[in-house]
Amino acid sequence: MKGSKILIIDDDVDFSDATTKILENKEYEVVSALNAREARLMLKKEKPDLIILDIMLPDLDGFSLCTEIKESTDFFEIPILILTSVSDNDSPQKYAEKIAHHHKADEYAEKPIDPKELVARVHGLLSRSEMYASEPTGKKKILFIDNDHEFMRSMRNILENKDFEVETTDTGKGGIMMVRTMSPQLVIIDPVLADVDGFSVCRELKSDKRTFNIPILMVTAFNQQLKEPDFAKIIAANHKVDEFIPKPVKPEQLLEKINQYI
Repeated sequence: MKGSKILIIDDDVDFSDATTKILENKEYEVVSALNAREARLMLKKEKPDLIILDIMLPDLDGFSLCTEIKESTDFFEIPILILTSVSDNDSPQKYAEKIAHHHKADEYAEKPIDPKELVARVHGLLSRSEMYASEPTGKKKILFIDNDHEFMRSMRNILENKDFEVETTDTGKGGIMMVRTMSPQLVIIDPVLADVDGFSVCRELKSDKRTFNIPILMVTAFNQQLKEPDFAKIIAANHKVDEFIPKPVKPEQLLEKINQYI
């Protein structure tokens, strides 16, 4: 990934220069824009592999620019790290982070950021982006979004033996990005995730013109936590899930369901 091009969108010239030096020392190519207008021009001209975006821009807030980029058919696959000092560091509730993810940012961090953390985040985002842009295998692709790593591991073994391509993640935000980059034929999700709930992930994917037609199976034990277990199925339907499957489920039963959809 050395040589990947990074676009910094920030009107703080000192920060932009310092960040450029850090990234160039790691052999990244860096270009910059001071505002949204310049950023739009640089996107078309430079075709960056990753964007580092501040919120407080002189002509348009970074949240809106992030959504604009992510809803563009030309640039939606570019990972975006929102890096800003807009929040009060003493506040325990980081509402800016929630807003950033609602506006489809891939990651969020606060200024000042340790150079090692910055490089690690950049590397991680580029690694994920590169992974899902690899050559197609011709196999049907399934994405699991679940906190239950043992369940995902066992199903991966079964499905790969059936010649499926399987990817996994335990976060909703990561799942959304992976769906948009790898374009799976099927998503299997649990609503109980580490960051955003799986119901919201389903609604977002089904409301996006790029992903709305991907079948989503919700496989979960969440219904067991409710006084009225059947209500979980109603919630799932309201969030546009194609089918609700309670855990525990036998692998052969889940495989049968998968074959019905792809």
